[in-house]
Amino acid sequence: MMFSLYCSIIFIASITFSQTIDFQSPQNIKLFADFLFCDKDYLRAIDEYEKYLTMVDDDSVRFKIAIGFSNMGDQYNAYQKLSLTKESSPFYEQSKIEMLKSLYLLNIDSSFYSSAEILINSESVYSNNAFRLKNTSLLLTDNELPEQKIFLIPFHNDEEYTLSNFYDLKKNPHYKSEIWAGVLSTIIPGSGKIYTGNYGDGITAFILTGLFGYLAYTNFKHDHQARAWIFTAVGAGFYLGNIYGSVVSAQIFNAKINFDFGEGVKFYLEEKNYFVPVYDFCK
Repeated sequence: MMFSLYCSIIFIASITFSQTIDFQSPQNIKLFADFLFCDKDYLRAIDEYEKYLTMVDDDSVRFKIAIGFSNMGDQYNAYQKLSLTKESSPFYEQSKIEMLKSLYLLNIDSSFYSSAEILINSESVYSNNAFRLKNTSLLLTDNELPEQKIFLIPFHNDEEYTLSNFYDLKKNPHYKSEIWAGVLSTIIPGSGKIYTGNYGDGITAFILTGLFGYLAYTNFKHDHQARAWIFTAVGAGFYLGNIYGSVVSAQIFNAKINFDFGEGVKFYLEEKNYFVPVYDFCK
């Protein structure tokens, strides 16, 4: 009896409480959207922010919607939302550099570079940020790099060492010569693979080619023609295969150099947040 009475009181109190709070008021919708945004539930936060904007004109909310799309990796929608920012908005300057970031993440193409140049040559407070992003992006393309001094102009002192290293690696990558790898393995089987750092395969190629060569030689010496020619054929196959494999090993080595370099530059840009401001909306 007492338990039923207690439940009834709680039920009536909850109804009364819910009636005193308007969960659909603009203020409460925004509070809920802010909670979702800070919880990184960007998709639901955007839905709530869009609902809020039907009631209140708020530039900060529009900007947060764009940032939400960007944080989800939806750079297309982020760019579209940012492009609607009016010059009178307090977020106009931030929107320009954010748009450049979105263009970079969508594709490093002529649109990105033309937008970067416009922002660099403008009087924006983020002109230098755009300059840094543009120059760093050059490391990931086949475009000709400017002279190192010119390349480093927009970067801060604490960034110059890292960017100088990237520049040097781009200009003079530590490639292995495919021709030299093949020549080495022609002279000494397996040495081309050892040259490219593939030590296990190089030693294996040396042993097997030498073994079949020795077996062919001893069988010819003892006049076992059939076996001698079989071992010769197998040995020749290993010998030619080791030359081809050494050339491929050099190609793989160089591809890994390119991959590691590209990933290093991309990781650096991520760490730097693509040279755009970091916004703390969740204080």
